[in-house]
Amino acid sequence: MRRAYLFWVAGLALVLLCPMLALSDGMDAGKKEYIQETGDYYGEDPYYPEEPMDGGGGETVIPGSELDIGVETFTTENGFDGWRVVIPGGRPLATPAVGEGLVYIGGGFGSYEFYAFDDQNGRAEWMFQAGDDGPTAAIYSQGRVAFNTESCILYVLDAQRGHKVWGEWLGDPLMAQPAIQGDCIYMTYPGNDGGHHLTCRRLETGETVWDQPIIGEVITAPVVADGSVYAACLEGTVYRFDARSGEVVWKEQMNATCAPFIYGGRVYVSQREEGEETDEYGQVQYEGLARLDNSSGDRENDDLWQRRKADYLRYEVNARSAYAGEQIAADSAVGFSSAPSSAKLEQGQANLGWGNVSGIWAYQGSRPVVVDGLSYSTAHDVLVCTDVETGKVIYEVAYQPEGEVLGGRMLTPPSWAGERLYVGTEDGYVLCYRASDGSEMWRVKVGEPIRFQPVVVEGWVYVGTDRGSLVAFDTGDYWADGWAMWGGDAAHNAPN
Repeated sequence: MRRAYLFWVAGLALVLLCPMLALSDGMDAGKKEYIQETGDYYGEDPYYPEEPMDGGGGETVIPGSELDIGVETFTTENGFDGWRVVIPGGRPLATPAVGEGLVYIGGGFGSYEFYAFDDQNGRAEWMFQAGDDGPTAAIYSQGRVAFNTESCILYVLDAQRGHKVWGEWLGDPLMAQPAIQGDCIYMTYPGNDGGHHLTCRRLETGETVWDQPIIGEVITAPVVADGSVYAACLEGTVYRFDARSGEVVWKEQMNATCAPFIYGGRVYVSQREEGEETDEYGQVQYEGLARLDNSSGDRENDDLWQRRKADYLRYEVNARSAYAGEQIAADSAVGFSSAPSSAKLEQGQANLGWGNVSGIWAYQGSRPVVVDGLSYSTAHDVLVCTDVETGKVIYEVAYQPEGEVLGGRMLTPPSWAGERLYVGTEDGYVLCYRASDGSEMWRVKVGEPIRFQPVVVEGWVYVGTDRGSLVAFDTGDYWADGWAMWGGDAAHNAPN
């Protein structure tokens, strides 16, 4: 807010103070201000509380020394040294986040716990007991770690101590994760008005900056890039908002099936199309890569690139899998035998092929990462590299699982680090591909299903499994760096 301190009649003393007051314009003491045009910061360092700030919920922090969590060390067949921690409860884990020498991860869908472990040896440092269950993938930025629970609180914690900076009950359920850019955190929630909202809050205080209605829950997370916030909703509408004002720049209903990726002034997103043919399940579905004009939201490619048949987007197919049965059991365990109408799960069922809370909580789709003019993505069981100027497919690599699988997508979205791609598999492997040609460089057997994107930091790879294990190993490739959480960074648009 602009402070009304300047009155010319106040005399010479206030005149001399004018430059200082002008610099503080729009800032509170001890806070950083985000400059939209450059992404720079100015101001003092963030405040790190010695004790938790008030926020309700009865949340507590337990030191790692009081936790009964063992660490198993191992050496892979490749010679990589690593460690494994089994989180109590054995629940599905989301992508961890790495920052300040710690690995942050929720205890899984249905858990009330959020953990920090030493990123080198797996030693438990602290555990935060949340007020609700189902922590999403965490994000780290500027000494803060943020996540939300599926039911139904957005939290910002001090990253070193685990103390709560603030938390707010937003709505039930929350199936997407937040995003951070500068001094703002962006999150979606179902409002009391029966509709969904995208909200911008101050990272340090939770103060509302703006709040805009959207058509439904967001796929995976909002994405922040170049002064705008992008979001794809479950039913396929893509939005672009001005990050500072919240003004809607454009929205496009297009059956989008993943969170957008922004590169070179364009928006890249996977898109579902109905074919003309039918089979025993009804209309055959296809999926491909769309390129959108950033100023209007219009699709620029007449035909979808890397278009392929997409049975994995069909609810009738997915509902028959063992993985769907696990999701139903997970929902029932947290009281969602029948989800509230506010969740709008019918949107995800029609567009994405999944129609329950845990399924949408874990869904990431065929989200691309675009680097140096090339898009890398996975479409169920195929890794695809595409030139984003011409739409030409550079290479495709099909993955063959070992033995029986539970269903769902075979491959996670790829992480990009050091000219390499890292992918988790449903049958329990972490794969590393050379980005230039798609050749496999190595694989590590984790032995449990991996549904969420891996993290890669200074040669270390971190993954959570569907059976509650946090696994980390050191590849020795220290130039492989910079993918520290889901989407690479807190804005979910790395490595740009």
